[in-house]
Amino acid sequence: MRSRNFRSMIKDRYAINSRNWHIYSGIFQLVDKMARFAETPVLGALLKKILRFDNPGKNFTQGYVINLDRSLKAGRDYQNVVLPYNIVERTIRDSSYRSIMNKCICRDGGKKCETYPFDFGCIFVGEGSRITEKRGIARAASVDEALAHLKRGAQYGLVCQSIWVEAEEFVWGIEKENLRSFLEICFCCPCCCVALKNYRKVGRDIQSRFKSVGWKAMAEKICSGCGKCEEICSVGAIRVQDGHITISEMCIGCGICSSKCPEDVIEIVQVAPMKENIQEYFFGFYPDL
Repeated sequence: MRSRNFRSMIKDRYAINSRNWHIYSGIFQLVDKMARFAETPVLGALLKKILRFDNPGKNFTQGYVINLDRSLKAGRDYQNVVLPYNIVERTIRDSSYRSIMNKCICRDGGKKCETYPFDFGCIFVGEGSRITEKRGIARAASVDEALAHLKRGAQYGLVCQSIWVEAEEFVWGIEKENLRSFLEICFCCPCCCVALKNYRKVGRDIQSRFKSVGWKAMAEKICSGCGKCEEICSVGAIRVQDGHITISEMCIGCGICSSKCPEDVIEIVQVAPMKENIQEYFFGFYPDL
């Protein structure tokens, strides 16, 4: 009981709120800078322990990239399966509680994002997400409001990631018993998102925690070899040589390469059937939303 009271006291005092938001946005930028040390023996091990990546049998931090492009076309074998956009819609409709963050902590940190609105934040779903409203960093949202927010994210061309980060128990101030009753639906830009910017820098043990929901980039045409796709790929999955594009299994299907390709060579294609709901993708536990 004393341990629980102490944890609650720490969260009440130090978890992010409307008054200390600027401090935490700065900390997120610090994490961004420290990511390059993720594979070093001492500091890397410490970072993984703090962020709870050190014990895959016990800690289940993970995320799934959900391409919001409604023009995606399923392969012949998957024609009757919903698109990634629809699985987010279903999550929102079926959730017991929803809140919309007042700002994006990545785009609002350091230098304000010049490409995407910094006041366009994540959607949180599940009972554990109520704490974000209580702490003044989000507003409660109806199903229709959350769906409208999702639509805007798609229109902006942002990358959607459904993420459960265990270390954020202390960041947001979530009570331990509610930790598995929340999920973040993030709208990420490649220029500011701490995760997208650092996939290349962290090792495979962390990279493997973040996956596609069944869609990958594919290039079947010969191009001029400008290398734009290789340059912007968040996970370093693309190589261009003599006009031929090679895409490895590391691809997370975010669609950034496809949207930025000046020759429209790359498509996002379905390589695995979609599951019924987003919770089924998670390993180690089933989010109670």
